[in-house]
Amino acid sequence: MSIHAESCSICKILLRASKSYHNNNDQCISLKRTRSALTAGRGGPRLLRFSTGLVTSGNSIGAPVGLPVSYEPHHPAQFQLLRAWLRHCDKSHNCNQYHGEPKIVFPTRVLYVGDPRDPGYNFDSVRLVFASETTRQEYIALSHCWGDLSVEEKKLYCTTQDNIGQRLEGFSIFELPKTFQDAIEVTRELGALYLWIDSLCIIQYGDDGKDWKYESGRMESVFSSAYCTIAANSAVDSNAGFLERHVSSEYVYVQNASGEPFYISTNIDNFDDVDSARLNTRAWIMQERVLARRTIHFSAHQTYWECGFGIHCENLTILKSKKSDKYFKLDPQFPKRLIQSGNRRTVNFITSLFQDYSKRSPTVLTDRCVAISGLEDRIKDVLNCKSRYGIFQKYLHRNLLWKASEEKVKKIAYEHHVPSWSWMAYSGGIQFMNIPFNTVDWIDNLRFDEECECDHAIVSNVWKFENCMIELHGALYKISDSDGMPRGWVQYDVEAGEELDKEGCIVVGRIKDNENDALGIKKYYILVVRPTSVDAEYKRVGIGLIQIEYLVSWGVNVRIV
Repeated sequence: MSIHAESCSICKILLRASKSYHNNNDQCISLKRTRSALTAGRGGPRLLRFSTGLVTSGNSIGAPVGLPVSYEPHHPAQFQLLRAWLRHCDKSHNCNQYHGEPKIVFPTRVLYVGDPRDPGYNFDSVRLVFASETTRQEYIALSHCWGDLSVEEKKLYCTTQDNIGQRLEGFSIFELPKTFQDAIEVTRELGALYLWIDSLCIIQYGDDGKDWKYESGRMESVFSSAYCTIAANSAVDSNAGFLERHVSSEYVYVQNASGEPFYISTNIDNFDDVDSARLNTRAWIMQERVLARRTIHFSAHQTYWECGFGIHCENLTILKSKKSDKYFKLDPQFPKRLIQSGNRRTVNFITSLFQDYSKRSPTVLTDRCVAISGLEDRIKDVLNCKSRYGIFQKYLHRNLLWKASEEKVKKIAYEHHVPSWSWMAYSGGIQFMNIPFNTVDWIDNLRFDEECECDHAIVSNVWKFENCMIELHGALYKISDSDGMPRGWVQYDVEAGEELDKEGCIVVGRIKDNENDALGIKKYYILVVRPTSVDAEYKRVGIGLIQIEYLVSWGVNVRIV
């Protein structure tokens, strides 16, 4: 093919696409044609895309109508397409309808980008305004990441106690980083007057964090009330911008035997450049994406429209979502779809959501609790139960059975107490134990502490280990009896294991008789705990599974904090 590629444009583009999949000249690739693409074997990645022109007379090619390449940055046709997506969703979908809830909870401040119809309109100028000054109840929200900018660089762009007065009077857009300037351009092109950007609309420095503490608790309403969200996926930092593209697509214009024209292009619409973008490694972004009713994603390859009815691509492809995690996250009335899906899917979704979130690092580690609080509150409300630090009362036992996905997690130094039994107390990825439904009898005496005014304690009986010892095996400690026979395991969260006679455990559940092995051995899922300096009070240090005969009752109704 390398020889033919010198004179054949089809061979040339196929060779380049194949090398993007692997660069081994001696390896054979099995190519498979689908309706719209050429893939590397069955179920493999898409290498090339087929599309027909916008005007065709009959279509025997079997390829969908579409654009072979994306629009040039700032092209009027691109903004026309964005406006068309919004109009279509407004007229045909219910994504921007508010069922039984206040239509809009307006942010305290927004950025007024100007109205071209206003005689005093100045393209170069914007200003902060309070909600009471707004004339239209619609605003755009920006989802972005700072990247590796230093604190001093951020201070140049952020609203502070010192400059907020000047920004309320008006300031130049050229005082802002490129990503913010691009967001202002898109907002104006969409016909909106107001834009919300966290670092401009919330005081970031000089007020001892008071404004941030108040506004961060309202993030749920900021993104769920926005007319639309702009996601700057391609911007690696605030100076990069997102309208300029650094990835170009190639295409070949060809005709089939009947003379029908079509395109072969490298413009692939798999949405991976959105999901794998640096932006989507941020902790705050998960909540922003789920709660946003409609989002325009500006990725490295093309622009995508995402709403409750699927994903539209700039090349005119439409992507549908099956009833999976993605389908539930696209719900404009989140979590309505999730609750309607049944108890099992709800549990699996919560597990997947928190596992994904735990692997994302907030810029400030102590934001781990608050950066997902909006999602937690919404799920709690529809479950009609209490929740504490990522643990839902309805699924208390399952939610407590988490462990570090790596060898250890690290304790976060919060200003207030976050309980040891919550994964939010630690940084690092976690995973929940994969326990099939109807295989465990959960322990009734394990519950939230309702008698204390604090919200950081659970109550249960405590057990101590008897006639057994632990020995480290990789990330786990093997529990053995006096003869060295394995009787269970323990995985510690932060601290290393000690002798079991210095530790206790909380029994979370007992594996049902018909689920135990052929020898009829009964096993308990446990939280490993250690005493604190307070009487009848313990802290969690790990998780495990142990045979019942190696535990003995130690105390009743103790508190785990």
